[in-house]
Amino acid sequence: MASLLAAASGSPAIRRGHRVLICPDAELLRRQVAKLLAGMGGGAGTAVRKVFWGDDEPFPQAYWSELTIQNLFSTPTVLILRRAESLKAEAWDRLDEALRQAASTVLPVFCLEGRWKEGKPPVPVFLPKRKLWQAAEAGGWIWQSPGLTEATLPKFIDLWAKEKGLALDEGARQALCAALPYDALAAGLELDKIELAAGDEKRVTPGHAELIAPHGDMEFFDFIKGLAVPPEADPEAMRAVWARVLDDHLRPGGDKILFQLLGYVAWQARQMWMLNEGEEHKVRMNPRDKPALAQMARRLGRAGIARVIELTLDANLGVISGARRPDDTLESYVARLSALLQGREGGAAPGGRA
Repeated sequence: MASLLAAASGSPAIRRGHRVLICPDAELLRRQVAKLLAGMGGGAGTAVRKVFWGDDEPFPQAYWSELTIQNLFSTPTVLILRRAESLKAEAWDRLDEALRQAASTVLPVFCLEGRWKEGKPPVPVFLPKRKLWQAAEAGGWIWQSPGLTEATLPKFIDLWAKEKGLALDEGARQALCAALPYDALAAGLELDKIELAAGDEKRVTPGHAELIAPHGDMEFFDFIKGLAVPPEADPEAMRAVWARVLDDHLRPGGDKILFQLLGYVAWQARQMWMLNEGEEHKVRMNPRDKPALAQMARRLGRAGIARVIELTLDANLGVISGARRPDDTLESYVARLSALLQGREGGAAPGGRA
């Protein structure tokens, strides 16, 4: 299959047809879309991107208008359909027909974001029979990647070093491969730190890999679930939570979890609010985790969820204003959040801190 990079060179041909992006990594998808946008003049500020979601229920009718109706100013548009693998066969049939009437200024992009299995992309079995797929194959309009893996991470690092003008020997490459997470957004943030550390010499050494934060940590969803379990019911879960909090005190300032945790809990609170209000179709999260979050939302109710938001905003404001130290705020926040999730206010952290 032809590379999408060649297609995104800025030629007028970029405006014809459509594109299929197959990758489970949202950051890699974003980068591919950015290249398409630049190829349509997005770098100059004229092209725009519009995003719809294939797992929305009901499917948004506005998508069909954006696809087929020429906008008033003929603005080039990259029309992105995320999680398109969720669409049923009937929806693909309609897309087959609608693409024939697609506006000339619109570049439709379909993102298939499921996990690869045994090295194979998650393409619905019926999709290759559709004309849009066959046209994409013939036109070289399909780009696919399994995301960052043991095989693809070295290429990701080499491209980063080339773009940043950094010297990278084999020892440094191997050290980075061993330390970086298999997630493009997280890996990119870690490489930003490496770039700064390389300084004016523009040379990456194996020792720079020591700056990369450990990524085998407890997932935040498991962290929150652990907070909600009474200590007498599962002592190990609570012990793991507080071990993670205490470990945070030993980390460099840039690797602290407080603001990541606050952002995550704020997002979770919004999901719980929608679940509690019967708007489950608007909640986008791992289906495996949704039942547990729905149960937590029902237990907390409106007042409890509002209290979660209040605690989170209070902790965030305390640190930003300089009134509280991050380490003390993390302990206090975790203790108060745990007490709330367990149905008991006024809980204290181990050792007596509240």
